Amino acid sequence: MDQVRLLSELFRNQKVLRKYLVPLLLIMMGAVYVIVLSTGGVKFVFSHSMYFPVLLAGLLLGSRGGLVFGVLGGLILGPFMPLDVLTNESQSTLNWLYRTIFFTLIGGLSGFASDCAYSYLKHLKWISKHDPITKLPNRSALFHQLSFLKGKENTQGDFVLMVLSFDNVTELKSAFGFSIIEEAIKQFAMRFKLALPNNELIYRTDSEQLALLLRNQNPDELNEQVEELVNRFRLPFLFNGIPIHIDTRLGYVVFPHVIDSPDVYLQKAEAALLVATGKIQESVVYNPAIGVTTKQNLRMLGELKNAIGEGQLTMHYQPKIEFGTGKLHSVEALMRWNHPKLGNIPPSIFIPRAEQSTLIQIVTEFALDQAMAQLVLWKQEGLHIPTAVNISTRNLLQPDFVESVRDRLQSYNLNSNLLELEITESTLMLDMNRSIRELQKLSDHQIAISLDDFGTGFSSLQYLHKLPLNYIKIDQSFIRKLPEDEGAIHIVEAAIMLAHKMGMKTVAEGVETQEAYNCLGALECDIAQGYLFAKPLSAKDFSVWLTQHQKNLNKF
Repeated sequence: MDQVRLLSELFRNQKVLRKYLVPLLLIMMGAVYVIVLSTGGVKFVFSHSMYFPVLLAGLLLGSRGGLVFGVLGGLILGPFMPLDVLTNESQSTLNWLYRTIFFTLIGGLSGFASDCAYSYLKHLKWISKHDPITKLPNRSALFHQLSFLKGKENTQGDFVLMVLSFDNVTELKSAFGFSIIEEAIKQFAMRFKLALPNNELIYRTDSEQLALLLRNQNPDELNEQVEELVNRFRLPFLFNGIPIHIDTRLGYVVFPHVIDSPDVYLQKAEAALLVATGKIQESVVYNPAIGVTTKQNLRMLGELKNAIGEGQLTMHYQPKIEFGTGKLHSVEALMRWNHPKLGNIPPSIFIPRAEQSTLIQIVTEFALDQAMAQLVLWKQEGLHIPTAVNISTRNLLQPDFVESVRDRLQSYNLNSNLLELEITESTLMLDMNRSIRELQKLSDHQIAISLDDFGTGFSSLQYLHKLPLNYIKIDQSFIRKLPEDEGAIHIVEAAIMLAHKMGMKTVAEGVETQEAYNCLGALECDIAQGYLFAKPLSAKDFSVWLTQHQKNLNKF
């Protein structure tokens, strides 16, 4: 597009043309006049050389210039130029008028072709800096503006680059078609303009993304502007007369002057936008920690697949203890990543990020294989220890997930009642109805289902009676407050009563003190899990723990 811009400027720079080209063309026409006169008159072939300056005038000056120089060329070789110099025979009026018409026609046609070419170049130049549908400036235009500001001091305060994105695009497209995004972009761009008084340019930097570059006087004013924008974006927009809600996220970066490449600032604003999307916040301002975290996350995802093949990932097992008897009920298989450079990476860091990518399928398959292989080893030792493996809703949404779990159990020659699958309450909301159907299929195969982190979500109570659950795991954020926090006691008691009424057992996770254990026993909780009994252990260490535990059953 830079080549188009250069061609356009060279092709039709009017100031340069008027200053140099017009006198040059006049000199060329004068030279033709002299040549024709010195070679005997217009009856000889040299009179046709007038077509060259006329054609050149049309190409370089457009239709108007071509017509003017066409007429001028006809007049120069017109009534004052003899037909034959030697006989001094003059031209007939029809002859020189006929020649003038031809010159004018050639000048006009070449000028028309020039105008078309120039108009096309102008269109290419425009489209290189604009979105053709919404007519808004595009990403290239934003980068051009930032490049223009590079090195210039901003006497009015800091620069602010804001990026707005739609969060429920797939839902909107599936319900109303692709045209809804274009209409939404137009309406939200108008809201940007109405909220900001200085007529700042709005840029369309992606198919579902708008950007705004503005100058900010002070932080308080910026906060007010962000709040006003967020309030405007909450309002529904109209599509074919229907009010529709769009979830928006706003990320922005503040910088005193432009010193880096323009794409760096858009990258930072989009990094803040990514955080806003991940944390379900309406707006987030960029800080250096965001960039570091994003790089680390992407690096970990890039290394995760190889980490599985290289044996960096292993499974640890944390026991679950029955209240009353103190016997081992089952274990939870928990993944650990021993990175060669970063050391031990907690699953709370890499698992949530993997759940947002396609890598969660590989991670879950690895966890199932490792857990089942360990079940086989325990079976050979005469131990039948039910093992829980964490899965994601994204696993459930895979068309063949249930069949793959069943096939794995068959290939390892394991009874399905030795396998328990844990899924978190919040992730179920990704597609609750389909999740229920897939979980029912697993339950039909006698695989136990456990709802993890119960109490932290807010939407699944209406579906709880439909879920084929065997266990409800009460979140550790409540358990750790026992027995001092009376509110936590009421919540835990209500969860236990609800589970028992629905024919489910309860698991208290995060049990770390004897007092909490005693309190849970009094509330008739069924199973306990936590550091009071053991931290997650390697298979070898778990065998040692199990031997010791069986000798001390009366301890709990």
